[in-house]
Amino acid sequence: MITISGKTKTVALIGDPVEHSFSPFIHNYGFQTHKLNTVYVNHTVKKHYLKEAIEGIRALGYVGANVTYPHKIQVINFLDEVSKEARLIGAVNTIKNENGKLIGYNTDGSGFIYGLAQDGIEIKNKTICILGAGGASKSIAISLCLKADCEVIICNRNIEKAEEIFYIVNNDNKNFLGKVTQVVTPNDLKLENVDILVNCTPVGMGKLKGLIPFGDKLKLHKNIIVYDLIYNPHETQLLKVARNEGFITYNGLNMLVGQAILAFEIWTGKILDFEEIKRIIQKL
Repeated sequence: MITISGKTKTVALIGDPVEHSFSPFIHNYGFQTHKLNTVYVNHTVKKHYLKEAIEGIRALGYVGANVTYPHKIQVINFLDEVSKEARLIGAVNTIKNENGKLIGYNTDGSGFIYGLAQDGIEIKNKTICILGAGGASKSIAISLCLKADCEVIICNRNIEKAEEIFYIVNNDNKNFLGKVTQVVTPNDLKLENVDILVNCTPVGMGKLKGLIPFGDKLKLHKNIIVYDLIYNPHETQLLKVARNEGFITYNGLNMLVGQAILAFEIWTGKILDFEEIKRIIQKL
């Protein structure tokens, strides 16, 4: 149980909406485990108050914050500094307050890689196909290519959005180890040489529950690992079909845990236990 005192520090989640977030459960558990007098709270922040909210982090002396939809891109305008990874991705999901200097980070793509590592999945020299070209796709593609000599294929109906990611990675040989080797539409997608397939689209959740991204265009082969960023439902239709056909499958829970662990380390320098955090979320 967290005991609030005059010395209690604060970390916040800012976004709109935020009521559904698992973050308070994860980080308050972390603060208790490491005996840190800090509390994590959710703040609903409308778009027109974003600048004031960020200044509030500085003015009130918050340790830092997580940033979620719809502020991840716009928030960069109000920070003092951003990490290389966040700058290349063009979005921030974690802020650290260093004595009044607000520094932005992005742990989404790195959290995905962290989650893969927990299951012993190596990305070096692998070919990874990403479905979709939105914010999650961009962060994962850029983080993969920053951290490993791998090949990334991006499949999206809007080829221009996929090409944006292609040019960010392939026009910067200095920072990237990997490459985006192809951008394709679903009609041209071929998975024969792909090691890992990652669904970064919302197809499979909410009103799109029960559907498979790009439908019958996905032709899986026997050696592919199928990963869906969606974790609610626990098993999307894509994962269900893949599992029934004998494929190795993962949902987005590991990425959720991984990005949270990395954010916690940025604020505190402390490490959270991956399996324990995963168990906490699975009980919610």
